[in-house]
Amino acid sequence: MITSTQLESRIHSYVGELNKLVNVLGYELSSPEVVKKSMELDLLILEAMRSQKKRFHQNEAS
Repeated sequence: MITSTQLESRIHSYVGELNKLVNVLGYELSSPEVVKKSMELDLLILEAMRSQKKRFHQNEAS
């Protein structure tokens, strides 16, 4: 299982990659590369949110 720190690092990395694709390399937001990277980022964000929710509920139960 990935730690929250690793997950946060991956999310920041993906944001940087998306920024580079669009703002440095000039890719359109609808280009396949940008859409693919954006979808991968979405999955990482969902994973982080689920992990945070799980930790919150575990802390409530304690």
